[in-house]
Amino acid sequence: MIEGLKVTIPAEDLRELCLSAARYHAERAAAYRLQVDSLKLAQVEPMNYTNGNPIETLTERLDEHEDAETEMNFLAKYLRAGEDYLLDRSEVAELGFAERRRTRRGRRGW
Repeated sequence: MIEGLKVTIPAEDLRELCLSAARYHAERAAAYRLQVDSLKLAQVEPMNYTNGNPIETLTERLDEHEDAETEMNFLAKYLRAGEDYLLDRSEVAELGFAERRRTRRGRRGW
C-alpha cells in the first residue's frame, strides 16, 4: 500500500520533465541577468530608506535559478533508463510545476 500522494514516472518521462525544468530555470536566470546588468549599467545604488539592494536581490534570484538549472540537468543525466521512479508530491513540486504553471496562466494550479 502507498501512503500519501505518490506517482510512478518512467525514467524517460522524468528525464523530459527534468530537462523542461532546466530550460525554465535557464530562461528565468537569463531574465534576471538582464535586469542585473541593466541596473549595474544605470549605476543603481542601494536605497537606505527602503532597506533594499535591488542588484543583490536580483543576483540572489539569478543564482537560485542557475543552481536549479544545474541540478535538473544533473538529475536528467543520471536517471537510470528503463526504471520507474516513485515521486511524492514534494518531489514533483521540485520539478517546478506550480511555479511554471502559475507563470504561464497567472494563477496556481494545473
